[in-house]
Amino acid sequence: MSRILDRVTLAASLLAPHVALDWTMPRRVGGSLISVARIGTLSEALIQGVDGLGDTGDPCSGLSAWSRVRAEHHDPFPIRFWGHTRLIDAAAWAALRQAVHHRLLVQAQAHVLLSRRPLEEVLSGLKLTNARSARQSVALLTGRDCKAEDLPGLIADLHRPPARGAGRTVRQS
Repeated sequence: MSRILDRVTLAASLLAPHVALDWTMPRRVGGSLISVARIGTLSEALIQGVDGLGDTGDPCSGLSAWSRVRAEHHDPFPIRFWGHTRLIDAAAWAALRQAVHHRLLVQAQAHVLLSRRPLEEVLSGLKLTNARSARQSVALLTGRDCKAEDLPGLIADLHRPPARGAGRTVRQS
């Protein structure tokens, strides 16, 4: 089990720089800034930044992220990063978005491994930004060429059992 978890975590780390959600521009709601991104048909992710107004001792200031359902369904990819960082600058927002993407990739792989159900609907908001590099990452992990053009295909290739008697077929670039 730990080998599978290691592989899932490594795959998520290698793929996270090559995926993105379509985050809205942060909008002010009261004393906080909120940005939202649709994960899929069932849920969305939110990042909230609360400005402590110079009070470093304020326990409510900083960035948090979580997911919520969009309809009367369950949340297929729950995310909870309460009090992720006290920083609220652009770099902290980017780092938290990357942490959300990583968590979604870990959960998407678990979804495929445990249910063998497709990801197209439940993870349609997470898009590849660099398919070629993502395919190379999958090829590094699997030892096989990957031809998938989308994220669900990449994750399916990543966890597809090797063909019997198949050797390594990764092309050298």
